[in-house]
Amino acid sequence: MGKIKSRKIIYLLCILLLCIICFIIFISIRDYKRIKKYDNKVFYGVYLRGLNLSGISISKLPSKLDEYGKQLLSKKINLTANGQTFTYTYSNLGVSINSEDIVEKIKLYQSKLSYFDKLCILYKKKHKVFKYSLVYNDDVINNTLNNISGSVNKELVNGHFYMSLDRNLSYIPGVNGYTLDVPNSFTKVKNEIKKNNSIELIGNTVQAENNDSYKSIDTKVSSFTTTFNPYISRATNLITGLNYIDGAIIEPGEVFSFYKYAGPYDKKGYVFYYEFVGNGVCQIATTTYQAVLLGGLEIVKRYPHDKKSVYVAGGLDATVASYSSGWNVDMQFKNTYKYPIYVSAYAIGGVAYVDLWSNSNAKEGKTYTMESVQTGARSYNTYRHTFQNGVEISRDFVASTWYTKD
Repeated sequence: MGKIKSRKIIYLLCILLLCIICFIIFISIRDYKRIKKYDNKVFYGVYLRGLNLSGISISKLPSKLDEYGKQLLSKKINLTANGQTFTYTYSNLGVSINSEDIVEKIKLYQSKLSYFDKLCILYKKKHKVFKYSLVYNDDVINNTLNNISGSVNKELVNGHFYMSLDRNLSYIPGVNGYTLDVPNSFTKVKNEIKKNNSIELIGNTVQAENNDSYKSIDTKVSSFTTTFNPYISRATNLITGLNYIDGAIIEPGEVFSFYKYAGPYDKKGYVFYYEFVGNGVCQIATTTYQAVLLGGLEIVKRYPHDKKSVYVAGGLDATVASYSSGWNVDMQFKNTYKYPIYVSAYAIGGVAYVDLWSNSNAKEGKTYTMESVQTGARSYNTYRHTFQNGVEISRDFVASTWYTKD
């Protein structure tokens, strides 16, 4: 009995061993087949970012990567500069994927895998993720940025006054200057294109100079004209004087000096007429003086000629002069408005114009007229009449003038 029992145990053990051997052979054959099916194919667990490449024929891998690249390179990216946004795809920017490099990396990876390594990957379901590298066409990116610069670059324009052909004044706000920094923007695009869908390009901004108070100037508050003979050299001096004071801006409380802008009267533009260079510019000082009076402004300095002028009534003239010693005779007025004043001075034909521009509320609804009263053979008193809503509210003494010559 003992021998029979031992034989049965041996028999059972042989059967068990045979089963184990058969199982091992089965598993080995199965694993071999699992590994074998990846011959000439991308092995299990190989990804390109989120794209599973497992089982793809190595020969077809480049076309698969090209297909993936087309999807990736159709992705849109926004480039922003100076408040403008430009949308491109990766392809538009000359960007591509280096498919050949990825294929070579995958081949190299698989060539280094041992049979045991492959078994571990299959059983542990390991993943190997490859990252794509972008290939940049520098010329395309640079050309794109240069095209953008043509749209976003702005020349600096400071705030300034504009006088239209019909002599209407307006203040034009300034425009900031901007220059796209193409070299640094190029570097930023290459560094950030894989990370961001929107890239703020690099540029240099120069802030424009603006004066908000100048925007308040919207009305011609007073004007005066005198006539002259445009065909004699004296006209040159008048026009030169007009050009020098044209565009002068007087801030509230500031004193305007005619000499500061138009003098000395032997500088560029003035010519000799009769006794001295610049003779005749006094007519422009007189025209300015009258525009100031009609604007209701305060006269600080005014001197009369030694004889009555022919272009205004007695006592309503103003003379100016400059001397080599540095001494000068000036005409000055103070801006008593709450707003800046802009002086527009020009000539049309034989007429000299001086217009004062300020805010429509500067004169507070008042208007003014001038009166010349002869008090003697060569003496005059001048008065300014003030009207509010068409009703005279005052008659104010301005000056007493006595001419030394007839």
